[in-house]
Amino acid sequence: TTPHAAAKDPFHKPRTNMSCVSASAAACRVAPSVRGQRFHKRAATVAPKATSRRALAIQAAVDLNEVTVADTKRKFVESYPFPIPSIWSVAVQELLVNQHFVRYSTKYSYSKLSSLGFVSVYDQLFEGFPSDDEKAKIFDCFVEALGEDPNVCRKDAAELAAAAKDAGGVDALLAMPILADIKGKCEANKFAYSRYDAIGLFRMLELGGATEPAALEKIADAAGLTLKKVNGDLGMYKGLLSKLAAAKELQKEIFAREKRKTAERLAEKEKKAAAKAAADESSA
Repeated sequence: TTPHAAAKDPFHKPRTNMSCVSASAAACRVAPSVRGQRFHKRAATVAPKATSRRALAIQAAVDLNEVTVADTKRKFVESYPFPIPSIWSVAVQELLVNQHFVRYSTKYSYSKLSSLGFVSVYDQLFEGFPSDDEKAKIFDCFVEALGEDPNVCRKDAAELAAAAKDAGGVDALLAMPILADIKGKCEANKFAYSRYDAIGLFRMLELGGATEPAALEKIADAAGLTLKKVNGDLGMYKGLLSKLAAAKELQKEIFAREKRKTAERLAEKEKKAAAKAAADESSA
C-alpha cells in the first residue's frame, strides 16, 4: 500500500502484533432501524504450491494471520455505520480489539463458556442504552465482525446459563462436561483463554448459587484455568462496569442540567413575550 492510499483509508493500520485502542466520542444519538450490509471477504493472495511439509506449515501460518485488527474494525463499522453514544462506543471498540486477538489465535476454538461470558458483559454494559433494537443490532454486528454467529452465541449462552441454574450448587457445577472439555484443551495447549471465560465461570457460580469464597478456585481448577488470571480478569471487568456506571451518572447529570437550562430559557422568553404584549396593550 502506498502512503497516498494509506492516507485515504481511515482504517488502514500497519500490520503489528499489538494494537492500541482509540475511539473518538461519537454523537449521542441512535441510528435508525436498518439492516447491516454484508460485505465480501477480502481477497487473499494465493500462495505458491507447497512442495514440502515445512512449506505447508509456513503457508498455514500466513493464512491464520490474514485477518488484522483493522479488518475486524472495518467489518464492524461497515455493518453498523451509525454513531454510538460515546459512553458505549469506547467500551465496544476496546472489547472488539481485545477479542480479535483471541479469535484469531492459533489455539482458538469456539466455547459456550466464552459466549456466556460475552453475553453477560454485553448485556450489563448496555443497560440503559436508548434503543433495544439498536442494542441488538450492535450485538449482531460485533459478533459477526469476529466471524461468529450471533444467534448461536445467544442460544449457547442461554443454554449454559439454564444448566448452571439447574445445577444448584458447586458440586453439580464442577461435574458439568464443559469444564472437563476446557481442561483437556488447556492441557493439550489448544485453548485460547479470554476474559470472557473468567466471566463465564463467575456467572455460572452466580446462577448456581455457589457463593462461598472457595467456589471460584474450585471451578477454575476444574476448567484448567489459573485462579490468579481469572481473578485478575474479573477485577478488570468490575472496574470497567464501575467506570461505565460513573460515566452514565455523569451523562444523566449533564442531561438534567441542560434540560433545566432549556426550561429556564423558555420561561424567560415567555416572560418577555408577556411583558411586551402587556406593554403593547397599554399603549394601544
